[in-house]
Amino acid sequence: MNAERIADIEKLLPLAEKYGLAVLLVFILLMVVMIQWRAVMKGDLVPRELLDRVEEDRDRLQAILDKERTEFMQPTLDVLKKLKNDHTVDRGS
Repeated sequence: MNAERIADIEKLLPLAEKYGLAVLLVFILLMVVMIQWRAVMKGDLVPRELLDRVEEDRDRLQAILDKERTEFMQPTLDVLKKLKNDHTVDRGS
């Protein structure tokens, strides 16, 4: 450990004695979470080219699913259109 990290730890130890170890650990955990969140926001954890590739794959697969859904639902839509047409026809009653 370098001298700067040891000095930081020496500054935190009186806080642990004064407020308790749990509060100090919560503070440290909060700092770690904030550092991780910042890394995620900056794109340090996931390289940008991988993220772009995943988004392209998602869009391509979504287009395939939309096409399959359209082909699958077309007979049902045809039946519903015929039912709607039958409903509007005057049956002479």
